[in-house]
Amino acid sequence: MISYLRRGEGVEEYKRVKQVLELSFDALPYYLKPCFLYLACFPEDQTIDTERLYLLWMAEGFISHQDKGRNETLRDVAQRYLTELAMRCMVQLREAENYSTPLKKFGSCGLHDLMHDLCSSKAEEENFLKRIDASKYVNDIPSLRLALPPSIGNSISRLAINYDSKKNISSIDGLEELKDLRSFMLLLKKYCFAEKIVFKESTINFETSQCLRIFVVEGCEYKGDKLPSKVCDLIHLRYLSLRSCNVRELPKSVCSMPYLQTLDLRVLSSIVIRLPNVIRKMKRLKHLFLNIGIKVIGGEKLRLDGLHELETLQHINCETTRIADIPKLISLQKLSATVRGVDNMSIVLSNKNSQLREIRLDVMSSDLSSEKGREVLNDVLMSPSLVTLWMENCNMSGSFPYYKQGMCQKLATLILRDCKVKVDVMEFGKYPMLQDLLLDGVETTETLIFQSNSFPQLKEFSLVHLDDLKKWEVEERAMPKLTFLSISRC
Repeated sequence: MISYLRRGEGVEEYKRVKQVLELSFDALPYYLKPCFLYLACFPEDQTIDTERLYLLWMAEGFISHQDKGRNETLRDVAQRYLTELAMRCMVQLREAENYSTPLKKFGSCGLHDLMHDLCSSKAEEENFLKRIDASKYVNDIPSLRLALPPSIGNSISRLAINYDSKKNISSIDGLEELKDLRSFMLLLKKYCFAEKIVFKESTINFETSQCLRIFVVEGCEYKGDKLPSKVCDLIHLRYLSLRSCNVRELPKSVCSMPYLQTLDLRVLSSIVIRLPNVIRKMKRLKHLFLNIGIKVIGGEKLRLDGLHELETLQHINCETTRIADIPKLISLQKLSATVRGVDNMSIVLSNKNSQLREIRLDVMSSDLSSEKGREVLNDVLMSPSLVTLWMENCNMSGSFPYYKQGMCQKLATLILRDCKVKVDVMEFGKYPMLQDLLLDGVETTETLIFQSNSFPQLKEFSLVHLDDLKKWEVEERAMPKLTFLSISRC
């Protein structure tokens, strides 16, 4: 390294440092090089969500099935690859704010500015990927549009466009001639109503880019509030994201993409997206992110039976989705569900044939006062996969279950809001991984005593509208990691 520093081209320190950094890239094993170069699609200083990155790597085929260890999934391999890049000081990892499983330990990652420069230059030098800062190509003649230069060329296989501006763009010009695109990503740095790019069917010539594996157009406005129909003709597509877009209806032909692995339907929160009941036919689907508001065309509930490879299922609601299909998802690892009633709670826990690692369960307006209700609630708390539990407007007509060995081993977030129940808050201090606790409108004792060494992982604690509470005593070494405390209307 000293010799490289001394003989660096020119006298500029940056060039000498760059040559040293290149040694790190040259020393990467073959399987890590594309993973590192792919980070060039994100702009400088952007925080990169690790879960999203893993899914993109998998869709590109960078994660090898042959590298899986015993009981490992492709996501585990992806995390191992990212950790290895971090150990080589090429990527900076950031711990998740709340995590209770090794899979969620790192919530995001990023690149040092110099490493980002190296990554971008190497990606272009090897014709691996090209990233464009769209704000440099905004043209207001005859209307405000994004006019990309012809110098983009036709040999690009992966194109990422980053846009960070408060101006609304009526169209994108300059992409029509691109051929053989493998990956297309149009990312707004911040999703908000103040910025908008209109994406038309003619923006990209899909017929000359039949090999597209990744199509990510997020935070944009689709012409006519519809997904371009030709997207569903991309039979090689692995990753489709409509996040924070204005799409109001998904075409029935979406099931004609036989290799689709990730489908992200988290459109604008103000939109209720209409879905055809054909998602169950997408046999290779592994990761499904539904919008909070969905409506199934035809009035039935969304069916999920048949998705035997599905690993991630987020934001399902018992009002719009057939909860009875969950036990049939034999590969499911991560689940986020909103349920009402004892029976639906029980079904969610019927995962004997699955490999569930994480459950986020929102229980709304449910009567758990019966003997069966108390048994099901106890089963919920004993689940080894439960990570988040939110209970609102529930009737438990008695005390919240007392702690016993094995209860809530991974529970990181507990929210009790407007529930008819008496809680002994000190019992929650025995939960080994509890990091976020909110109590709102429940019955408590007049005095709380937090004993020494209780709440070992608690970071955020909120007490709201607790009419019974008069006194709170905290002994030394209780809540050693607390960073946020809120006492309101008590």
